[in-house]
Amino acid sequence: MKRWALGCGVLVGLLACKQAASRPTQSVTVAAGARVPVTVGEGYSPETIRAPAGAALTLVFTRNTDESCGQTLVFPSLNLRRELPLNQPVEVAVTVPATGALNFTCGMNMYRGAVTVQ
Repeated sequence: MKRWALGCGVLVGLLACKQAASRPTQSVTVAAGARVPVTVGEGYSPETIRAPAGAALTLVFTRNTDESCGQTLVFPSLNLRRELPLNQPVEVAVTVPATGALNFTCGMNMYRGAVTVQ
């Protein structure tokens, strides 16, 4: 019975993540030094944050639901992993790369977002 319940929980989480993949992409352009609120629900909002190369930003992630795979935030290239408690802002200081993107994902790598050069 426990295995069945665990399997159902994983399936529900995967379905919630798959629904996020069909959402339209949202982006915001900000100035250097900005504090950028990012809502974590059925994905990241905004998904893309654009700023000048080399700009220091503070991203403020707030998870607003337990019905998704957004409990963990991962910045793979920074080797950074943070837990996102429900309805509690979590600040992450980042620097916009000179080129390309600084990607972030959920712990299951299904929600995806990025900080990119403006």
